[in-house]
Amino acid sequence: MATNRTWGMGIAVLAALTMAPSAMAGAEEKPAADAPQVKPVSFDTQVRPIFQAHCQGCHQPAKAGGGYVMTAFDRLLSGGESEVAAVVPKDLDASFLIEQITPEDGKAAMPKDKPPLSLPEIETIRLWIAQGAVDDTPLAAKARYDQEHPPVYTRPTVITALDYSPDGQLLAVGGFHEILLWKADGS
Repeated sequence: MATNRTWGMGIAVLAALTMAPSAMAGAEEKPAADAPQVKPVSFDTQVRPIFQAHCQGCHQPAKAGGGYVMTAFDRLLSGGESEVAAVVPKDLDASFLIEQITPEDGKAAMPKDKPPLSLPEIETIRLWIAQGAVDDTPLAAKARYDQEHPPVYTRPTVITALDYSPDGQLLAVGGFHEILLWKADGS
C-alpha cells in the first residue's frame, strides 16, 4: 500500500511539474486588457517603400530638393536647408517631416505639386517616429560600393559580362557591383 501511495504521489508531482511551465507560459503571453498591443513599424519594409514611391525622386543626392536627401538614413533624420531636424525619434511635434506631409484642407506641403500621402501611409510614418525611428535595414543592404568604398573580395568574383570598346583598345569586365576597364594589350 505504501508503494502505491508513493507512486501516486510521484505521478501527481510529475504532472504538476510538467503542466506548470505551460500554464506559466500562457499567463505570460496574455497582454493586459487595457494595454493596446502595437506591432513595431519596420523602416526597411514599411517606411522606406513609402519614401521611395513618393519622396526620393526629388530628395536624393543628384536632385536634393530643399537640400534634403532621403536616400541615406542619417541625412533623412537631419533635414535640409531649413536646418530643422526632419525626424526626431519619439517626438512627433519636433519632426518637421510630419508637418510637411500632413495635409491641411486636403493639401500637404510634400510631396510638392502632387496628391498628399494616404492616411495609412502618414500613420505608418507617424507610428515609426513615435516608436523611435529605428533603422532596421539589414547590414547587407547598407553596404556602399563606390569609388571611395570598393568591394573587398575574399575569392575571385564571378564575371557576368565581357565586352571590347568599339576601337578594341579597352576590355570591360562586369562583376559584382562594378565594371572594370582594362587595356586590351594587358598593360
